[in-house]
Order: sequence, then C-alpha cells, then structure tokens
Amino acid sequence: MWANFTIFLLLVSRVLSNFSGSEAYFDSSEEAPNIILSHMEDVDLKNSQDREDGRNDTSTLPVFVPGSSKRLTEYLLSKHNLNAPPDGLLNVHYELELVHILGIDELKQTMTVLIYVDEHWQDPSLVWDPALYGGIKKTWIPIDKIWVPDIIIFNMLAHEDLLSAVRAPARIHYNGTVVASHPAVHTVSCEINIRNFPLDHQKCAIEIASWAYGQEKIRLHAHTDHSLEHYKRNEEWHLIRINVTEEKYVHEGIEVSEVKFELYVQRRPLFYMVTLTFPSYIMCAISVVGLFARFSTTGEREERFTLGVTAILTMAVLSLVVSEKVPHSSTHVPLLVAYFLFNMVIVSIAAMTTGIVMKVHRLGRHGDEPSDFWLKLFLIKPICQFNRPNKRKYKMNPDEPNHVVLVSETKNGEIKNGILPQQQTQQVQIIKDPVHARLEALEEYIKKMMHRCEHIQLEMNEMESQDNLAETRRRSTNGYVKISERLDLIFMTFFLTTVTIPVAVLFYLT
Repeated sequence: MWANFTIFLLLVSRVLSNFSGSEAYFDSSEEAPNIILSHMEDVDLKNSQDREDGRNDTSTLPVFVPGSSKRLTEYLLSKHNLNAPPDGLLNVHYELELVHILGIDELKQTMTVLIYVDEHWQDPSLVWDPALYGGIKKTWIPIDKIWVPDIIIFNMLAHEDLLSAVRAPARIHYNGTVVASHPAVHTVSCEINIRNFPLDHQKCAIEIASWAYGQEKIRLHAHTDHSLEHYKRNEEWHLIRINVTEEKYVHEGIEVSEVKFELYVQRRPLFYMVTLTFPSYIMCAISVVGLFARFSTTGEREERFTLGVTAILTMAVLSLVVSEKVPHSSTHVPLLVAYFLFNMVIVSIAAMTTGIVMKVHRLGRHGDEPSDFWLKLFLIKPICQFNRPNKRKYKMNPDEPNHVVLVSETKNGEIKNGILPQQQTQQVQIIKDPVHARLEALEEYIKKMMHRCEHIQLEMNEMESQDNLAETRRRSTNGYVKISERLDLIFMTFFLTTVTIPVAVLFYLT
C-alpha cells in the first residue's frame, strides 16, 4: 500500500515539473490528476471565449456590474416618496390603443372595450447617473412603489385590470421618464340613439381626466395618431374612426385637463334584416295576395278577414321582439319598429278595403247592374245579358177533351223528341170503340204517355243545366262582378307595391 502511494507521489511530482514548462501532454485524461483536469477545462473555456470573441465584436455588448440593479433600485426608492407628486406642472402623455369592442348593450346603454393604456410623465426624483450604476439606463420598479397620477375614466361603470394579479412594473429611464403600461377592460356609459335601429351609427366616448388634480398641476396630452395594429373586428359593430381631443372639464369646482377618445361605430344589420325584416315582408305579401286574389266568383270569402287579422298579430309579435332589444325611449321610435307598425297599418287598411270589394261583388250576385258611368270609369264595356230559353208547355185541347196536345218550343223554334220540324202540335186521339178496343187503345195511349214523360224529364234536366250555365255566365258578365274583379287587381297591385318599397330601401341601405 505504501509502495503504491509512493509511486503516485512520484508521478505527481513529474507531472508538475513537466507542466511548469512550455507544454504539457497527456495520452489520456484519466492519467492526469483532478487539478490538471480543472485547469485544462479553464483553458478550454478561455479558448472557446477567444474564438467567440473572434466572431463577435465585444465592443457592442454591454458590460454589467454585478449588483448595480439592486443598488439602483435601493437608491431610487430611498429618495423617492410615493405619496409626494413631482414639483411644478406635470405633463402626462396618455395613449389609448383599442384592441376589441366586446359589445354594446343598447338596453343598458353601455359599451365594453378591451384597451391598452400607456402613460408617460417625468419625475425628477427618479433620475440617476448611468455611469454610477454599471451603465444602466432603464430599470423596472413595481407600480405600487412609486407615485402615479390618479388618471381615471370619468364615465366608467366597471373596470377590470387584467394585470392586477401579475403586478406589472413601471419602466423608468435614467432621465426620470416613467412609463406605465397595462391592458384593461372598461365598461363606459354610452348614449344610444335608436332612431335608425338597425341601420344606426353610434358614438361612444371614453373621458379620461385626473380626479383630484386640476390642470394647474396635471395636464394631459393625447397621442393623435391612434394605432389600430392590434385591433380585432367585432361581428356586430364596424369601427368607422376614432377621434382624440383635449378638452377642459369642470369637476367639483376644479378645472381639470381631459382627454376624450370618441369611437364612431356602425351596426352590421344583416342579422336583423334576415331574421325580422324579411319574414315580416313575406307575411305581408302573402296576406295582401290572399286578400285580393280572385280564386272564385262565388261565395262571400269571409276568410279574407281571418287572414288579415293573422298578419296583424304576426306584426305585433315581431314589434315586441324588437322592443325588448332597444331602450324604452319616449322620444324616438326605432326604424325597425316603425316598419312593423307600417306593415300593420297597411294590412289593416287592406282588410277593410276587402269589405268594400265584397260589398260590390254581392251587388252583382243579386243581379243588379251598375250605371254606365261606373262601367266607363273602370274601363268595362256593357255586356249583353244571356237570354234564357223558352220552356216546353203541355196542355189539353179545350174543344176536344179526348185529345191530348203536347207543345214543345226550342231555341230554334223546332220540336224535339222525334217530332217533325214543320209540326207544332201533335194530337193523340182516343177512338170510341167497344170496351175491348177501348182498353187496348187506352193501354197503347198509356205507353205512349210514359214514353213522352221520360222525354219530358230529360228535357227538363237539360234545361235546368242550361239555366245553371246561364246563371254562371250572367254572374261572370255582371257589371258589378267585373268592377269587383278590377278593384281586386288594383288594390293588390297597390298594396304589394306599398309593402315592397320599404323593404327594398332597407336592403339597399344595408
């Protein structure tokens, strides 16, 4: 054991003596002691750094002094009082970047937006010399450790600071410039004008000012070049433009400096046009066609009034749906509600007009004829009445009681049922013979009379059908019936045009 230890010491002394020269060489790293390995690692690290320095210019890399940031923070907090504002007039530069319009509540008259806020101001108590702190030109300090201006949104109803849990620090530059940035969700009051709903344009303002300091202490300056780099479009509202103005605002007797961001937005009305306006138009058009279409010239068609009442109830339900969406204003009626009310009035007038048309039609059914003035007024020529054919007559010959006379007259003045045209009467004579002969003659006579009765029944049926046809023709050619048909056509065209023009204008504006 001692022999091995002695050999190890001799080996170490030889290695040290060789290392003291200009070079040292080892066949394997395992043959060298640990101290030599550590030294070789330092040499390799130095060589690698030299190679990196050969590729990169070290003059561009900042040189940091360990502990400089800590000393700088302690120095700034030691001389800064978070309860004391900077001396003199403080100019605060306020920049608001709109990211997304989360929604506009017409009923509550509010607007919710996601924004990025940047505030810049100068604080002399946060100035330092970068040369004394390792060349540090900017640092970060928690926002609750320094004084910040009490800038608030005056018309804000709700606020959600998205970085409150993260405690986003403020960036401070060596010349005393403080930059505080944070995203936030604000809900602000917004006066909604419902006159042109759903084709409305809205203007919502975000009023920013100091709550306690007047303009002699804090003066706000806005960035007029508003960036929309991070803006995400809203599906219901289209952003038209953003106006930024600097104004003065009197609050509790103090004149404060105010920055106002005005957002001009336009509603995308396609949803309301498809779900409300178009179904309303279809219902009105079908009602008008059902009220005035001429499907038949018979019957009173009282179902017209039922159809009109159904359409009116439908318009009333749709107007209630819209009323729940918009604010309950007593000064303006929304355009969409006015459109529904217009349709209700049109359908009501159409239903009442149908009563007039039905009254004129009933006069024609009773056989009355209008005067020539009305026929000329509606461009209807007088139509001749359909002449009814004469009826066949049967009678007994008063001079000869034993003779039966059958008289038949037609449109052509001819006798039917096998009677010759030149004959106008036919007599059947019963001859006075003995009893047997009389019975045979009577039997023959009865058969002939039965045959005649059958022909008479057929003739009566034919004449009845001709009477019905004549009555139908008379009704169709009656002057009042023609006038009622012309009135139906005129009113249907008029009311269809009346309900079509508004919806066409709405879709054009959309």
